[in-house]
Amino acid sequence: MKKLILILSIFISFSVNSQSFDGVPISGDLPTAIARYKAKGYTFEKFIDNGAIIKGKIAQTPIELFVFVTPKTKRVYKVVAYLDEEISWVSIKSSYNRFHEIITNKYGIPDGNYEDFTTPYYEGDGYEMSAVGLEKVNYSAYWLNKLGLNVGIEISKFKQVKISYENVELIKIKKIEQSQIESNSF
Repeated sequence: MKKLILILSIFISFSVNSQSFDGVPISGDLPTAIARYKAKGYTFEKFIDNGAIIKGKIAQTPIELFVFVTPKTKRVYKVVAYLDEEISWVSIKSSYNRFHEIITNKYGIPDGNYEDFTTPYYEGDGYEMSAVGLEKVNYSAYWLNKLGLNVGIEISKFKQVKISYENVELIKIKKIEQSQIESNSF
């Protein structure tokens, strides 16, 4: 198992150049990632289990960025950006559509794309934001293994647009490490 992790780590070190969010690689250690984001104007907020939260701007829009690391080797494998909370359906849908278009322009047509409501809610009923909070809105899209990344965008139940980037190879290492931790627990 250790040999597999070593081989994957060597492979990843050669293939991470295009795997980044706002120009910062989704790989390496957490202190380096934080320093690189700080150099771009982000501010450190706090450490969390298996990661950190920092704040900054992407495409001139304020975000709260969660940076996650693998449980054992502590390599950055995923970042999740939350735009500010919205109070109206028009504004959250507009933000979603703006970033959906930006991501589509970069990675092409999404592998999955959903824009619908769950009954009894529907767009135009005046209760769209209630539906968002109750998880009765499914506005999401994802791109799989684009330049070594899984990319997703969605309207979250927290009334925010959520954008996530995962390093495909480091996700594999994260799963192996998590499995080892769980296996050692019993």
